[in-house]
Amino acid sequence: MRRIIIFIIFFLASFHIGCDFVFGEGIQERFKDKDSIVYKISFNGIPSGYINWKYLGKQYIDGKEVEALSVSSDTKILKFLNLTSNEKVFIDSKNHLPVRVERDIVLFGRKEFIEEIYNQEKGTVKIIRRNSHVKERVLKQTSPIHNILALLYFFPKDIGLEKSRWMNFNLPNQKIRIKMVRQRMLSTAAGKKETYFLVGRGAKRFNLWLDKESRLPLRLEFIFLVGKIIIVKQN
Repeated sequence: MRRIIIFIIFFLASFHIGCDFVFGEGIQERFKDKDSIVYKISFNGIPSGYINWKYLGKQYIDGKEVEALSVSSDTKILKFLNLTSNEKVFIDSKNHLPVRVERDIVLFGRKEFIEEIYNQEKGTVKIIRRNSHVKERVLKQTSPIHNILALLYFFPKDIGLEKSRWMNFNLPNQKIRIKMVRQRMLSTAAGKKETYFLVGRGAKRFNLWLDKESRLPLRLEFIFLVGKIIIVKQN
């Protein structure tokens, strides 16, 4: 059970997909002058943590202009998971492909720093870990390689969502597919919202409600035998 929940939380913070999509607007515009975008996490109805996004502006990595984001999270699910993380995500400003991800995490009291370096031309992701006996490894995957931070949380507006059509994607370590099931009303703290309801299939199944206008996720669900993890947008 613990391994399943850890997988899901890391999935939320490190999900990568591969398809050559173009964003209809920049990452900055998704914040609409807000300092941050906050999500609350619950497990079987019990408040269990948060995910907090901030936009850090444009920067340069190896001469490439990138959009910089920070994401902090704190998740405690009974005895199964105790994870705190502070991460930075750097996304190419032109095509919104990930360039680098830096993770500073504390899992069950054990601190670790993980860096992911993307080479889209070669189709590789180099994983560098501190405080681990395996310091470095390289994952091969079909290019282009995306990141969930740029997809599920900042879903490209230019993707044509056709009902019941599966879209196939590449993660560094697996293949997944996503389809839009239907348009659906969702009750939120701010009232009812029109959404696109999507389902995902891979190593784990998930459901996703996207705001029809902004395409920001309003709700994410991961369902398994012993319960349900729900992530809900707060602002």
